[in-house]
Amino acid sequence: MSERIPQDFIDDLIERVDIGEVVGRRVEIKKAGKEFKACCPFHNEKTPSFTISPEKGFYHCFGCGAHGTALGFLMDYERLTFVEAIEEIAKMLGLTVPKTKKNTVQSKERENLKNILSKISSYYEKNLKSSDLPIKYLKSRGIDGKTAKHYALGYAHNSWDDILNSFGRSEEEKKQLLDCGLLIKKDAGGYYDRFRNRIMFPIRNNKGEIVGFGGRIIDDEEPKYLNSPETSLFKKGELLYGLYESKKSIAEQRKAIIVEGYTDVIGLYQNKIGNSLATLGTATTENHIHKIFRITDQIIFCFDGDNAGKKAAKKAMELCLPLVRKNKEARFLILNGDDPDDFIRNHGHQAFEKLVKNAFSMDDFLVNLCNQESDIKTVKGKANAAENAMIYANKIRDGIYKDLVINKISNEYSLSEDKLLKYDATNTANQTRAFKKSKKQTSQIKRPSLINQAIRILLNKPELAKSIDISNRFKFLDEKGFDIFREIVQLINKKEQIKLATIIEHFPDPKLQKYLAKIATEKNLINENEWSIEFDDIMKTLERQDLRQELKKLIKKAKNDPLNNDDDIRLKELSRKIK
Repeated sequence: MSERIPQDFIDDLIERVDIGEVVGRRVEIKKAGKEFKACCPFHNEKTPSFTISPEKGFYHCFGCGAHGTALGFLMDYERLTFVEAIEEIAKMLGLTVPKTKKNTVQSKERENLKNILSKISSYYEKNLKSSDLPIKYLKSRGIDGKTAKHYALGYAHNSWDDILNSFGRSEEEKKQLLDCGLLIKKDAGGYYDRFRNRIMFPIRNNKGEIVGFGGRIIDDEEPKYLNSPETSLFKKGELLYGLYESKKSIAEQRKAIIVEGYTDVIGLYQNKIGNSLATLGTATTENHIHKIFRITDQIIFCFDGDNAGKKAAKKAMELCLPLVRKNKEARFLILNGDDPDDFIRNHGHQAFEKLVKNAFSMDDFLVNLCNQESDIKTVKGKANAAENAMIYANKIRDGIYKDLVINKISNEYSLSEDKLLKYDATNTANQTRAFKKSKKQTSQIKRPSLINQAIRILLNKPELAKSIDISNRFKFLDEKGFDIFREIVQLINKKEQIKLATIIEHFPDPKLQKYLAKIATEKNLINENEWSIEFDDIMKTLERQDLRQELKKLIKKAKNDPLNNDDDIRLKELSRKIK
């Protein structure tokens, strides 16, 4: 993200924003000394365990473990992207998000590609109007002209070079068409059209801009469906077909229906079901779910009853388990024999709406799935189903909903909740032991590495970094994580004061951010009053390690070649010091 928004601006933004205000606008908070407390918005609880620290710019839930900065809160609570969260905070502070020169160039290039895709979409539309074969095909699928116009359906001629000849006259134009995914480069040189003899489905982003195409073959050739390749504009794991066209209907009906194909979306729309979406030839992703939950509270997954459809539904359920929370619901509808398009044409929209209304709740679907995957007529099969159900249940965030799901599993398999939870505790313990290298049973807490200890202290007490000059020290130290430590020290020394949140958000890697947030909130093995002494001891220890590694390097060098005068003096000096 630093390529798109200057890192200095992000650091300054996090330093200036009041996380108490960000959270307080969305959740009821109460003053608790220097901090604020609230009932956690990420799991159901009656007693507040969600703490917000304006001083640190950080929140932490002692109940479910959720933690992060103002940016992280907006991304999790409102399902915003990183850039959207930056823009939201900047708006709060009355600031304009700056753009780098590189970003300006990239934006211009992206706009050019969007313009090309828009022109070619119009071209495909004209082709459709003047071609009998694709019109005949659409009519056979029950799609009329009004619906085709609504989704801007088009037709790619059965030609290897129609788009190439019409829009790729110059080398620059050919490159742009290649970048759009509309041309394929030949091994022997030259280009040819990607889409031929296909009904064309323009795919739009949230703003309604065309970013790619899906193409359905008219004859019996394979592949039946072909999508644009991944480009700077087209990311299959992030886009949903029909989202732009369905936004209004989804908002009105307060639910979105996820189906498998383009024609399902279009067929449902033509039959008065305008709140459906489709993934782009790929399985549902976490990004898809986040995107939908930002505009509605309920998702209904509607898949075919074949193996592929059942597999897709299972995958969707697994993704939804940790994401469902208060006012966020996922339901499942599995059709037997028909796809949604065929069903609604054969039975009408009222029959389909009835099915939607009676779709499986996620807990019902979970239990049903476990029963189907095991022979519950046998004791062994029933035990296996119960175990699998508990594995799924434990992916749900702690709270009332999770408790009720466990209660349902208890009733389904005639097992007390105590026994299920006991099994779960035993299973968790077994899994933990499997990861231990040592076979010895011990309750001793493993002490973190020196670097981890130093980072943890600085995250909680950044002013200690002011006491060390790291620029000309530790030149030979080869310890895991030291590069992160060095960068944290340098960042702190650039500023008079700094929040924990600023340090965390300074690093663009989400995994590293998560790690830093984790160690910052872990229970310290030393008393807060002794942090300064401990930090000083760690620095001295690291300095000795640095000297040892320098000595080791010089000894190795001396074995291969005679040392020059300076190296020889340094070797003797280090030998005396380390002794």
